[in-house]
Amino acid sequence: MALEGLFPGKDEERTINQNLDLKYPKLRSMLDYILEQQPELVLSTEMREHKLLFPSKMYVAMIQFLLKCFEWELEQDKALKSSSEFLSSVEKLCLLLEHAMAVEGSVELHATASKALITIGSHLQEIIASHYALRVSWLKQLLSHLDLDTRQSVARLLGIASSALPSSESVALIGELVSAISGTDKLRFEAKHGAVCAIGYVAADSMSRTPPMPETLFQNTLKCLIDVVNSEIATLASVAMQALGHIGLRVSFPPLVNDSGSVDILEILREKLSKLLSGGDTKAIQKIVISLGHICIKETSTSHLNIALNLILSLCRSKVEDILFAAGEALSFIWGGVPVTADIILKTNYTSLSMTSNFLMGDISSSWSKYGSNGKNEADEDYHASVRDSITRKLFDDLLYSSRKEERCAGSVWLLSLTVYCGHHPTIQQLLPEIQEAFSHLLGEQNELTQELASQGMSIVYELGDASMKKNLVDAFVTTLTGSGKRKRAIKLVEDSEVFQEGAVGESPSGGKLSTYKELCSLANEMGQPDLIYKFMDLANYQASLNSKRGAAFGFSKIAKQAGDALQPHLCSLIPRLVRYQYDPDKNVQDAMAHIWKSLVDDPKRTMDEHLDLIFDDLLVQSGSRLWRSREASCLALADIIQGRKFDQVGKHLRKIWTAAFRAMDDIKETVRISGDKLCRSVTSLTIRLCDVTLTGISDASQAMEIVLPFLLAEGILSKVDSICKASIGVVMKLVKGAGIAVRPHLSDLVCCMLESLSSLEDQGLNYVELHAANAGIQTEKLENLRISIAKGSPMWDTLDLCINVVDTESLDLLVPRLARLVRSGVGLNTRVGVASFISLLVQKVGTDIKPFTSKLVRLLFPVVKEEKSTAAKRAFASACAAVLKYAAPSQAQTLIEETAALHIDDRNAQISCAILLKAYSSMASDVLSGYHAVIIPVIFISRSESDPSLTLRFEDDKYVSGLFEELWEENTSGDRVTLQLYLGEIVSLICECIASSSWASKRKSGKGVCKLGEVLGESLSSHQRILLESVMKEVPGRLWEGKESLLYAIGAISISCHKAISIEDSATPLAILNMVSSACAKKVKKYREAAFSSLDQVIKAFGDPEFFNIIFPLLLEMCNSAVIDRSGQASLAGDGTKQGSDDGNASVPLDKVLDCVTSCIHVAHVNHMLEHKKNLVQVLLISLSSGFQWTVKMSAFSSIKELSSRLQKSLNNSEGTSSHAGISSLVQELLHSVSPKVIECISTVKIAQVHITASECLLEIFKLCKQISPACSTDVPFKGELLLQYEVEKTVEAKSLLKQCIDILENQELEKVEAT
Repeated sequence: MALEGLFPGKDEERTINQNLDLKYPKLRSMLDYILEQQPELVLSTEMREHKLLFPSKMYVAMIQFLLKCFEWELEQDKALKSSSEFLSSVEKLCLLLEHAMAVEGSVELHATASKALITIGSHLQEIIASHYALRVSWLKQLLSHLDLDTRQSVARLLGIASSALPSSESVALIGELVSAISGTDKLRFEAKHGAVCAIGYVAADSMSRTPPMPETLFQNTLKCLIDVVNSEIATLASVAMQALGHIGLRVSFPPLVNDSGSVDILEILREKLSKLLSGGDTKAIQKIVISLGHICIKETSTSHLNIALNLILSLCRSKVEDILFAAGEALSFIWGGVPVTADIILKTNYTSLSMTSNFLMGDISSSWSKYGSNGKNEADEDYHASVRDSITRKLFDDLLYSSRKEERCAGSVWLLSLTVYCGHHPTIQQLLPEIQEAFSHLLGEQNELTQELASQGMSIVYELGDASMKKNLVDAFVTTLTGSGKRKRAIKLVEDSEVFQEGAVGESPSGGKLSTYKELCSLANEMGQPDLIYKFMDLANYQASLNSKRGAAFGFSKIAKQAGDALQPHLCSLIPRLVRYQYDPDKNVQDAMAHIWKSLVDDPKRTMDEHLDLIFDDLLVQSGSRLWRSREASCLALADIIQGRKFDQVGKHLRKIWTAAFRAMDDIKETVRISGDKLCRSVTSLTIRLCDVTLTGISDASQAMEIVLPFLLAEGILSKVDSICKASIGVVMKLVKGAGIAVRPHLSDLVCCMLESLSSLEDQGLNYVELHAANAGIQTEKLENLRISIAKGSPMWDTLDLCINVVDTESLDLLVPRLARLVRSGVGLNTRVGVASFISLLVQKVGTDIKPFTSKLVRLLFPVVKEEKSTAAKRAFASACAAVLKYAAPSQAQTLIEETAALHIDDRNAQISCAILLKAYSSMASDVLSGYHAVIIPVIFISRSESDPSLTLRFEDDKYVSGLFEELWEENTSGDRVTLQLYLGEIVSLICECIASSSWASKRKSGKGVCKLGEVLGESLSSHQRILLESVMKEVPGRLWEGKESLLYAIGAISISCHKAISIEDSATPLAILNMVSSACAKKVKKYREAAFSSLDQVIKAFGDPEFFNIIFPLLLEMCNSAVIDRSGQASLAGDGTKQGSDDGNASVPLDKVLDCVTSCIHVAHVNHMLEHKKNLVQVLLISLSSGFQWTVKMSAFSSIKELSSRLQKSLNNSEGTSSHAGISSLVQELLHSVSPKVIECISTVKIAQVHITASECLLEIFKLCKQISPACSTDVPFKGELLLQYEVEKTVEAKSLLKQCIDILENQELEKVEAT
């Protein structure tokens, strides 16, 4: 903070000349204040040994501030140099600086103090020289200081002091230094370095005197320095060359005399210097090169000049910038006309021309002013003319247009150095046109240094040139920036010419570099496309063009400040390009163009507004350029420029801006796509604002909507680029939300586009999943519902919701026909569901206003529901149809409902359509549907009949359809019985119609419907039994078809429900039914045969006619016998190792069903009839209990035994003393001795608890019968042992209890028999 207060503006690197408004205190005042603090500062004894009076950092700041005061005071009054008072203050300042050189001071302090003495000496040379001429011994001590800067400053100060010494003392000092360097005593590096530095300054001063030092001493001095150059390391060699250069500033070198003759000094040093210049010590090379320039200032020898020039020009391929600038400075000294003198170089803090002028920072002329040089030297111009020609040829013929970039870079540095340092030299003035052309050519270099130097050179040429040249320069810059200029001179390419920077175009397939002309040609040949090299060169030319623009911009920014009105005619072509270049991907180009923009434009906003159309035209054209940089920059520029604009400013460009944004978003280059996204966001914000009636006038908003919305719908949303689609949808949604009713003129296009987008923008992965849903085990309907759910959560559907809110009656005239076309032609699940849902919402929104369109919509939607394969789409269209039905005319409603009801007799898809439509009508138009229950209830009843699980074992599809109708039935009825009684006539009529139809499915459903009627209504169905029975019996004969068994079940159901009415009406009908059903039992199809036996069982039970036994039992006996044959045949086939075919299995007799019929026959038969067939009865039972049949058959046999036992029990009670008693006893004995062992065998072989229980019950019934007939009939049974054994092993408690009862009966009878005897 203290330093900032002492040196304000230091950060900005201002000089005292630029800050005249800064006032510093007088030097005397400051010194007086300091001396008050430390009076010892004025003591001059033992300066190196005394104690430091202030801390080093404080001393440094103090010295720097006192120098500021010293310079400022002199700047204010030049006459102070002769003021005794001021000179007294200077003397005190010198004492203070001498105190700062105390040994304990820091290196920084010593360097600062020594340089301060040089600074004072540059202003008051005689005072400093005379003052330090008395302190030469003190200065000689400091020559061996450890710090390099301090040694160099002390050496320079010694040179200044020597000017005040007498000639003899000066010569002695030189001799002493030469002896020290050449002596046998080896000096420390620091001491030798300081002595070599000092000898240059002291000898140069001596040679400037009259008379100069003796020739012998001069030769010894030169020889000493030459020996140092030839024998020492690069650091000391470079200092020795620097000393030679300082001497050369004063006098040309004579030939060096030795024993063999005389030789030119540079001839001796050439080989050594060549080695040093090719070395790696950059600082040493810089000193050597600059010293060569100094040597040549007074040189008149052509050989000397040529040697020096060749050594300097040998550095043309160096890549070290500092070396190139040092060589440029040396060439400037050789050329002549540099604005510094030998005194400035030798007696000030001068370091180099480049550091003094700081030409790269752009402030050249002011840098020389403080030295007061007239820019002329004492060299003879004639001797240097040939050297200038050589330099000119080297630059313009070889370096500036070389095929090697490092040579071009060196040429640009050296040409700029000559232009800056020697710009007022007549030969440079003559060369200005060629210099301008060369710099213009170099603007396109890839090397940034070359490019910046070329642009700097252009601005310097502008300053140096006359009015004509200035005009030419402005025109050249404008053509370069606008891209219309062409290179006047081409660079010849050789093998190693670098066309691209390394890595700019990637690597070769083998991983090698791709930068030189040879490498590019090799790649083109390897790829089999030799013409590819032309494309590479085209890219290189474009890069050079871009570089030219950037380089021109750096120079142009300076010229623009001076050109003034000369640029006005070019503004129309410059402004659009400058705007675009400020967004170039290259940061350097951006900065360069920003400099020009600031130089040219005082009011950016007004300038932009005045040239807005031109800017838009240029940016829109360049956004489609083949050059990616132009496309990227144009998009970025457009994104910024359009922000905040009004419609009258951007209206005519709005569509083109959207086109540019979409094109960039689909660009092949990623950075261009990113800029396109930015432009899209910007133009989206602009468009939404322009179309929002709350932010923009209604007229402008409407015009903006007319431009943007059709474009987005036609080219944005329908684009194949995902990002463009999403962006367009987002914009459209925001437009609709903000535009309100203003969107009505575009409603039909908007709605249709959104509906089509529901499918076109769907994730394609969902389509893939749906195609493979079956293989993946995914239900299609669930997947469709998921897709629809996702679609309804999309922005497109949100937009459709917004559209619904703005629909009015007038909109329907355009909207409904478009929706109708989309219903017919729309593809994709989401689109079709979407259009159907939109129609539903539309009808709900407009209400009765839809009536003029109901007829058209009904005719359109109803066929679509029938044809649609997707269940989800079918439901959606059904809902739309139901919504329209609500407002349809009565005649239309009746026709629609009747046509819907008629679908139930068609194929499965039509039946599903029927169910879905009726369900939709019931939900959305229940008031209309309620008047047509007589039409739909019969349809629902018949179609729901499939839902009985017992009847749909093989009809899973029909089960789904019937499930839909079951839901409808539940929704539209209050109870099965009431509803069926209410609509019985219509239902029976429909059943008869369906049974008579040619559709097997209709016949099957009708049969099941009859079963349902019988189940629910019972005897209430009797009034319609005749027509139903006739219809069913008419269809039973004939060929078999799948599901025909439902007719047999229907016969059984009618027989159970209406047997009384049937018998009363016609006594022959039961027998006819029996014959028809029994004949069906002979069919070979398993399912049909089972149904026939089940129906036969029902018929026998229903009518209960005893005569049925004599009619049916022989048939059943035959069936049993055939079952035994079938079973033995199967066993034989199995023994042969063959497989049983499924067809044979279907043809086998269902013995369990046969036994159920036997049981029913036993139930209705007279006992006498059974006694007549007792052998057959026992045979049937024995067959069924044999080991070859399943346990279900045995359970049926047990039922038959129990039924037979029950009938015999009742008959015994009523037949005491009758003839039938003996027959019953005989049958009972047969059951005991033949059947009972089989029953016990079943208990032992079948491991099923229910079998054991039922078998045990049968045994108990038989034993009870035997006990009732005769107590002794069961005392002698051969299977008693097996019975006792089974009792012991039985685990079922209930069965064991029953077996125990059987054993007890046997044991009781045995006791009774014993007691009787």
